[in-house]
Amino acid sequence: MEQKIKKVFITGANGFIGRAFANFLRKKGIESCGIDFVANPEASVIAADLFAVDKWRSLLEECDAVLHTAAVVSNALSEDETWRVNVLGTQMVLDAASRSGKSVRFVHLSSVAALGFEHEGCMDESMPLRASGQPYRDTKIASEHLVLNYHTSGKVDGCIIRPADVYGPGSRPWVVLPIEEMKKKKFIVPADGMFGPVYVDDLLRGIYLALTKPAAAGKIFQLSGFGEVSNLEYFGYLAKMVGLKKVPSVSSKLAIAGTTVFEKAVHLAGRTTDINPLTMIMLSRPSADYSHARAKKLLGYRPAVTLEKGMQRCEAWLRKDGVIK
Repeated sequence: MEQKIKKVFITGANGFIGRAFANFLRKKGIESCGIDFVANPEASVIAADLFAVDKWRSLLEECDAVLHTAAVVSNALSEDETWRVNVLGTQMVLDAASRSGKSVRFVHLSSVAALGFEHEGCMDESMPLRASGQPYRDTKIASEHLVLNYHTSGKVDGCIIRPADVYGPGSRPWVVLPIEEMKKKKFIVPADGMFGPVYVDDLLRGIYLALTKPAAAGKIFQLSGFGEVSNLEYFGYLAKMVGLKKVPSVSSKLAIAGTTVFEKAVHLAGRTTDINPLTMIMLSRPSADYSHARAKKLLGYRPAVTLEKGMQRCEAWLRKDGVIK
């Protein structure tokens, strides 16, 4: 059974996932609107941040579903900055949805980062979450707690999505940035780490199922692809696109030590960088085997795009946009 939705409010509507999901909805004849830092009138996106509630409350009240993607997705910002957006910002949207006067399906985009990066073997939604002092990971745990709290108290009809490592045309962290750094001969990755790729189109279908299936209410779902691959295999596809025989790599220990020195130098220059130890810790995961068994059972979710096919689509897009020749 599908729960019909007429219009979806999207936070972070100009981002990789927000924009892609709006296009996905449009093809299904479903309207969307939303907020981001820059307006996009053609997509009914206004310029506002999460705390300017008076600017966007009326837009949300037109909708019967919310997709909350807006977040600090970075290991470079401070704990306070990350907490403000990822936790307090989430609460702003939850409050607005709870006061809209209608039953609103609220889908919160979390991350498998909430599970941490030290586990081995297959990981599912039943695993306990532990704060670690890593701002992105810890604020994703806290924001999930908020959504479940609002759901169990009857304020919103909540659901949480934990995507694996989302790639595809338009992905900056996992496609464009590695390509750019490889071209400048500045890219390096931990050789002993694992990667959990999920193609963006598969994620979009999973989000839609979470928005429309009654069985999603109050649940957490991991949305992953066809299993884990090594960093060398995933980034090796990108390396071949720029003419490299193999992806530049070092051991995890060396990657973490090297980026520790690099980050300190960047900080002395008054700047921040995501090329830092926290990023290397994430890429040094002994496992990125994120189970989507619950999503398969309750939502009917099944990934359709293999890594080989997804990378072919990425390469075609990169060549079309002139990122590679």
